[in-house]
Amino acid sequence: MPPVVKIMAVLVQTLLYLLSLLPRKVTQGLGTFVGILNDRLDTRSARVTKANIELCLPAFSDELPDNGELSRQSLIETGKTLLETPAIWLGDIERIDSWIQVVHDETLLQSHLSDSAGLLVLLPHMGNWELFNIFFRRYGHMTALYQPPRQDYMRKVMQKVRERHGNHMVPTTRSGLKQLYKTLNDGGTVVILPDQVPASGKFVPFFGHPALTDVLASRLLQKTGARALGITMLRNDKGLFEAHIIAPGSAIYDPDETISTHAVNDLMQVCAEIAPSQYQWDYKRFRERPAGSEKIYRFNKPPGIH
Repeated sequence: MPPVVKIMAVLVQTLLYLLSLLPRKVTQGLGTFVGILNDRLDTRSARVTKANIELCLPAFSDELPDNGELSRQSLIETGKTLLETPAIWLGDIERIDSWIQVVHDETLLQSHLSDSAGLLVLLPHMGNWELFNIFFRRYGHMTALYQPPRQDYMRKVMQKVRERHGNHMVPTTRSGLKQLYKTLNDGGTVVILPDQVPASGKFVPFFGHPALTDVLASRLLQKTGARALGITMLRNDKGLFEAHIIAPGSAIYDPDETISTHAVNDLMQVCAEIAPSQYQWDYKRFRERPAGSEKIYRFNKPPGIH
């Protein structure tokens, strides 16, 4: 590792460690400030959040708060996630574990873990998904797909952080994918975040709009006979966390990839509907769209077509 990269790695790890020492209420307060600032400055993150909420949320409810207020709250929740994460990565494990106060439908998880079939956990980008690493240590170990950071100085830091609970992090390479199949075939637990835009996939609805979606979850289930659960780590009114364990619809096991992948997005939508403000709406989920569709993220630009 070049000297400059080593120095950057030390500086980043030091900053993360200092942030990890802060009390939860302080980090959440700082996150609230970051979210409000994003909203006030109308940053790109704020614009993407507003665009996604305007596109998606009217599709399932007329009873949500004003979109502007919901966008602001979403940015605040995203800010909290950002500032909480150093403590989740580097803080005292028992202290962070105490943040998780309630586990909804825990028997669903326990019954799947006691089964000989593997378990595929579908973890959406909402609440603080990094907390799942600590939460799952209550039940065993897992293998998770891991996208290494682009910055060289962050790679070893992140690998060290995410494996400190004894979990196995595999890269998004051919060998990493093979490990996912092996883990499930051996009756283990695999975790993926399926609501990211893949390099290739299928356009299936998400909140009623076509979203390019990875077929990996569908293929893992079909080729291994594993079962699936959706799990979210959501903040409650006190700023503590509750794990929600959700069974997918039976269509997720359909041999037709399109039907199965559609069911994956349905499960992600069910998760998002539990606490809409805690879903990561600042992610460009619809940056790829079917040919002929209008482009969504064209801020201060003329309309465009895919």
